[in-house]
Amino acid sequence: MRTSIFTRMSILKPATMRTVAERRYGDAEALRETKINARANGVAYLSGFVIEILLKAFLADKYSSIAAKPQGSLSDGERKIWFLIWKSHDLEDMLDHVPELEAALRKKGKNDQRTYLEDLKGICATWTIQARYSPQSMTMKEASILLDKVRTLKELLR
Repeated sequence: MRTSIFTRMSILKPATMRTVAERRYGDAEALRETKINARANGVAYLSGFVIEILLKAFLADKYSSIAAKPQGSLSDGERKIWFLIWKSHDLEDMLDHVPELEAALRKKGKNDQRTYLEDLKGICATWTIQARYSPQSMTMKEASILLDKVRTLKELLR
């Protein structure tokens, strides 16, 4: 039987996760290029989703032995990390588990006189998977600002 995008995947490798993040970024760019305000929420949702995938890839690299384990074989201490990688959508919680990433972004931001860490923290604090159900709308200008930040951050999170 032919596989489809709905086929349940085995454990994804961090490199594959990064490829998927790049594709979702491309999807967000394609929506932005329409310049249609009705597509702005899609741009914003996909922007945060790109960050989610990249943070999960970072966690999967950092905790590769935990990421590769079947859920039923986890110790109590491993369960939280495994959940962040494979089930959670809480970007702030993910970011809390990668202080070395925060330190690297802080240092690079200081060197470049840019706000990389603040931009990432802002996205992590505001983006939620629940946005896909929101009846509220944002403008394409607002979504474009977010996507521009994601474009920069995705290169730094690789």
